[in-house]
Amino acid sequence: MSLAGLKKQFNKANQYVSEKIGGAEPTRLDEDFKEMERKTDVTAELIENLINRTKEYLQPNPATRAKMNAFNSYAKMRGQAKQHPYPQSEGLLGDTMVKYGGDLGPESLFGQSLIEAGEAMRQMAEVKYALEDQVRQAFLDPLHLLQTKDIKDLLFHRKKLEGRRLDFDCKKRKHVKGVFAFLD
Repeated sequence: MSLAGLKKQFNKANQYVSEKIGGAEPTRLDEDFKEMERKTDVTAELIENLINRTKEYLQPNPATRAKMNAFNSYAKMRGQAKQHPYPQSEGLLGDTMVKYGGDLGPESLFGQSLIEAGEAMRQMAEVKYALEDQVRQAFLDPLHLLQTKDIKDLLFHRKKLEGRRLDFDCKKRKHVKGVFAFLD
């Protein structure tokens, strides 16, 4: 960093301390801008909560969800991008019904009933898998993109604006001191 850049950073830090401790008056931001900042903060919090709650809705068992996240993270580190789907309870129940219905044999009415009910449960699991894929593609992925790109850019520009405001206030304060020193 150049000497001028270091001096500028020092001046901004000095201005910040003067505002927080010394009671220096910062430049007031427009009320519309403050409202936009508030709405941005609320939107960022909303998106984070929406993503988390939607994942909880699609995959309700927290232990299985944590295990799957760990497994998927480990698979990404190894270079395997294949994601294993959440084991739907309807599918697991359907597999059990079909297995034991087959074990009871084709002459058993109870076995045939289990097989038919098991197939219906498997179909329900497939519908839930399709719902999960659709929600992920049409809802979660765009929200995640908004969270990781647009909101991140907004927060970066807000931080940059605050730095520029501090620099402006510092220069304004030095200019006022210089004018008063000139008048004396």
